[in-house]
Amino acid sequence: MTKKLYSLLVLLILAALVLSACGGGAEPTEEPMEEPMEEPVEETATIKACQVTDVGGIDDKSFNATAWKGFTDAEDEFGVEVQYLESQQQTDYEVNINAFLEEECDLIVSVGFLLGDATAAAAEANPDQAFAIVDVDYLEFPNLRGSGFNINEATFLAGYLAAGMTETGVVGTYGGLNIPPVTIFMDGFVLGVEEYNAAHGTSVEVLGWDVATQDGLFTGNFESTDDGRTMGETLLDEGADIIMPVAGPVGAGTLAAMEERGSGLLIGVDTDWSAPYAYPEQADYILASALKGMDGFVTDTIEMVMDGTFEGEIYTGTLDNGGVGLAYGANWDAQIPADLKAEIDDLKAGIIAGDVMTLPEAGGEEAAPEAEFTTPAGTEEDPILWAVVPSGETDRVVTGFEDLAALIYDETGLVIQPFVATEYAGVIEAACAIPPKAHMTSLATFAYVLAADNGCVGSELVAVRYGSPVYNGQIYVRADSGITELADLAGKTFCRPDPLSTSGWIIPSITLKAAGVDPDTDLAQIVDAGSHDAAVAGVYNGDCDAGASFVDARTAIEEDYPDVMDVITVIEISADIPNDGVQFVTGFDPEVKQQIVDALLAIAETEEGQAALDTAYSWTALEAHDDTFYDPFRQVLDAAGISPEDLQ
Repeated sequence: MTKKLYSLLVLLILAALVLSACGGGAEPTEEPMEEPMEEPVEETATIKACQVTDVGGIDDKSFNATAWKGFTDAEDEFGVEVQYLESQQQTDYEVNINAFLEEECDLIVSVGFLLGDATAAAAEANPDQAFAIVDVDYLEFPNLRGSGFNINEATFLAGYLAAGMTETGVVGTYGGLNIPPVTIFMDGFVLGVEEYNAAHGTSVEVLGWDVATQDGLFTGNFESTDDGRTMGETLLDEGADIIMPVAGPVGAGTLAAMEERGSGLLIGVDTDWSAPYAYPEQADYILASALKGMDGFVTDTIEMVMDGTFEGEIYTGTLDNGGVGLAYGANWDAQIPADLKAEIDDLKAGIIAGDVMTLPEAGGEEAAPEAEFTTPAGTEEDPILWAVVPSGETDRVVTGFEDLAALIYDETGLVIQPFVATEYAGVIEAACAIPPKAHMTSLATFAYVLAADNGCVGSELVAVRYGSPVYNGQIYVRADSGITELADLAGKTFCRPDPLSTSGWIIPSITLKAAGVDPDTDLAQIVDAGSHDAAVAGVYNGDCDAGASFVDARTAIEEDYPDVMDVITVIEISADIPNDGVQFVTGFDPEVKQQIVDALLAIAETEEGQAALDTAYSWTALEAHDDTFYDPFRQVLDAAGISPEDLQ
């Protein structure tokens, strides 16, 4: 090869290399020696989001189910891990929250007003844990996202629709419990009917709720479809052809009654009741639904935890932001007159603009906050409400008080409806409400003194246990703990039944302070066990180092823990404490009160009555005592420099 030809060949090779490097020329026939480095793909970390239901259950086709839809939507959209725990009874609320804390959920969402206390306690005790709660907008913690919904805006539209669609001129509503998250639905509904009457010169009547007195029909629960059937049948019999139940799955009983009769229309709440995941097979009887966007709140909160923007705040759902709304029933949408729909659209715009009021004005004629209390008639439609708390296992307590109520009915013909609150504070709040939301109570000593000193209740009967109307409290530890005196409890965990339990906390807290252990600063943790039984079990199982209860709550769990008397040892016994008993709200009709008191005293003398008393609260008898019976206990508080208000 000549030098000239060699030089030409070198130039051609160099040119080919330059073209290849610049992307020109033909596709290369061989793979490059090294793969180009790929940009790393940023992946969103998966979180675990967990829901604690109320007693309605996950498949209530209403409140809990709507919240759970927010979880499953987030699972589909973001790939998060989701889980739920169902609360079978109110004492499960704290248990389920604690279970999710142990499972290290990134977000724990509790559902409903009744979980407020348990959620607040958990949020305060676990500041690094993200919490959210559906339908509670009064809790403020930096790690808790609360929510409220102006559902009255949506039910106002529903009331207007009902008034425009009724054929009988009568519509109705009822609730599960007489609590604000329920009655706000009913307020809006009634005012919507009144708006229609004013606009059209009609006189459509609403059964089941009086805005002025804030009194109406309630089933007393969110579980019993049988109660929903009975309530629905009652309203239908009284002429109502459109009914809005505000009681979760209880409303399904009303829907079933309508289907059986082939008449009546229902307005659902919380979610679209005619949707495929609710009651599509009964859509012919579902006129509309007042929507509460709980699913959207949950999904948004999960996304906030994922992207790091989560913070403690209160979300309020409105017609304006889509957090509440009115959905016409799938089978009724086309049958609702266009002009009525147009009026509802105009009303919606007026509500958003602030020109239409959807709640009673505070202090106005309709609100009547100081309305005189009228003792309930003691009928199925107007029962006397008896508020208690679970001193032991909830089902047992409920059974006992229901048995007592049945025996009182046999004696007097008065219908008394017991209901179990989560803690004494809830009972006091119900008794002190205007008008009262509980008419009889069975408060423990301190809780009674607090309510009585606020002018809400008065004592009539005091319980007898072990032959005495007074009892003692005890502080106990495991025998193998090495704890022998109260001073040893500094830095330890402590189980109490309830913050307002006299023997389980009020007296023990005073006693601890006297021994130099400040419960507010010196204890490592205070655990609200929910009952005296549970507090003992908490110490037995090692969940707490010490606990307090009445003497001797250990015997209540001997069946499950046969060696409890050996494993748990008592290190302190309190002075005498007046027993709990039966109290009545201020203003209760004296004659009706005396009927009930006489009936209970007579019942306590019978074998059947003694069994019911024992099942309810381990009472063996009842004695008549007025408020002065509690004065020695007040003196103990005074001597300690403590007023009841200090310990709220």
